[in-house]
Amino acid sequence: MQLDFVTLYVIILLNSASFAVVWLLFAYKHPSIKAARYWLAGLLMSCCSGPLLFLGGAGGLANMGLALVAGSFAIMWQGLEVFYGRRFSAAVVGAVLATTWAALAAFGYSQITINIIAAISQIVPLAMAVATLWRHGRGSAGASVAIAAPAIAILGQSGEAVSNTLRLFGLLSTDSYYDFAAWFLVCAIIGGSIWHLGFLLMVVDQMRSNLIKLATSDDLTGLPNRRGLREKMLICEKSARHTNTGAVLMMIDLDKFKSINDRYGHAAGDAALIHIANLTRDLLRADDILARLGGDEFCALLPDIDRSEAVRIAQRFTDTLADTPLKWKGRDVPVSASVGITEWRPGGRLSLPESLERADERMFGIKRSNHAALALSA
Repeated sequence: MQLDFVTLYVIILLNSASFAVVWLLFAYKHPSIKAARYWLAGLLMSCCSGPLLFLGGAGGLANMGLALVAGSFAIMWQGLEVFYGRRFSAAVVGAVLATTWAALAAFGYSQITINIIAAISQIVPLAMAVATLWRHGRGSAGASVAIAAPAIAILGQSGEAVSNTLRLFGLLSTDSYYDFAAWFLVCAIIGGSIWHLGFLLMVVDQMRSNLIKLATSDDLTGLPNRRGLREKMLICEKSARHTNTGAVLMMIDLDKFKSINDRYGHAAGDAALIHIANLTRDLLRADDILARLGGDEFCALLPDIDRSEAVRIAQRFTDTLADTPLKWKGRDVPVSASVGITEWRPGGRLSLPESLERADERMFGIKRSNHAALALSA
């Protein structure tokens, strides 16, 4: 069965225009998602290529249209780079455009060679996009969809390149080629649609991750907040019960935090909190978890450790804090903290999150008694 090429070209144009509207709205509503602008630009370039291909026939306009198609795929690829935190490279897009144009000008002496060059010029940026997705997004549902899409398009373009190469060497007749050539365009249509659906899923996944991060982390220090700590506690408790190992909760509460705010201002208070967070992180082990529970209260979760080692860590913390005043506008601001330690074992009657409440109560007891730095509870 032969397919109508003109109809397929129109479908490609309408498909690109439809997704361009989607990314236009997305870029407007969510300006922080910079990749959406580049995907929009790629689609607009693809839309511009359509009229040039229709009107160009053989020669300059048609070559420009094919170069724009290759360039649009290059912009899509670079948009993925931006999505994963890298910089957009206009030089890469320019190189794809220039190379495609030069190849068409030098070797596009027949429709067969034009088809081969056009196919290869699209395969390269598509393959690079797959590599970017595989490197950075492997495991993500959206990235998996976005990987499958260019794979379909590459399959179609590879078929286009191979069949035209066979035609070039007289191994395939033109009539035989046109029996299935339109299906290569079908692959491009399907691949393009799935690709942008994958991009949308990737963006939704990212936005969901950002919301979870906002809900479970502290804006000032970047540490987990109370909710985030509870989630990590559940994971830690499951592992501890499996290995029959305990954990220690080390509660840290700044002394006279209000006086720092009153004397030096709230910016100094924030700096003191960051100071405490940085000092504590430096003293903890790689698997330990530090969280800010709110206000001037922190908690360190130390898995698979005994109480005596936890006491040594707490003592090092208080000693280091005493020797390391906060530097604030040329002044040394002394900062001290009370530390309470609660040990948890899998065989106890309390869960690990419930032990957090007990550690909280113990810390308040220390603060009320107005003495120092280190207290223990079983």
